[in-house]
Amino acid sequence: MVATMTEPTPPSPPREAQPIRLPLTQLKRGDRAVVADAALSDDDRAILRAMGLDESCTFTVCRAGSGGPCIIQVDATRLGLSPDLARRIMTRPCDCPDAGHCAADGAAESKTATSAASPGSPPSPPSPA
Repeated sequence: MVATMTEPTPPSPPREAQPIRLPLTQLKRGDRAVVADAALSDDDRAILRAMGLDESCTFTVCRAGSGGPCIIQVDATRLGLSPDLARRIMTRPCDCPDAGHCAADGAAESKTATSAASPGSPPSPPSPA
């Protein structure tokens, strides 16, 4: 009987870890996250942007949207979102103590630039139809 020795396979090179992306409806109360992207109509996107929620925005979940509205807090503002709308908003969970840190990371990863109102200024009203 002849014993054969095989070369051990070298470990595969480390891959860049893809950030976890979850629909807003899968987050729990108290979770912090950053908006990664959203499958929304232009009208829905404009309304949410006017209320302070856009891509790269960091927020905290106040009420998970299991059966009713999903309530999130963006800065000092709380927003109620329908379960259907919340399902279409993809997020990246964040456990950073600095809200700006995660938002800055998201902005660097975002493929499309979005404009945001400067801090302290009210959002501009939607243009008349």
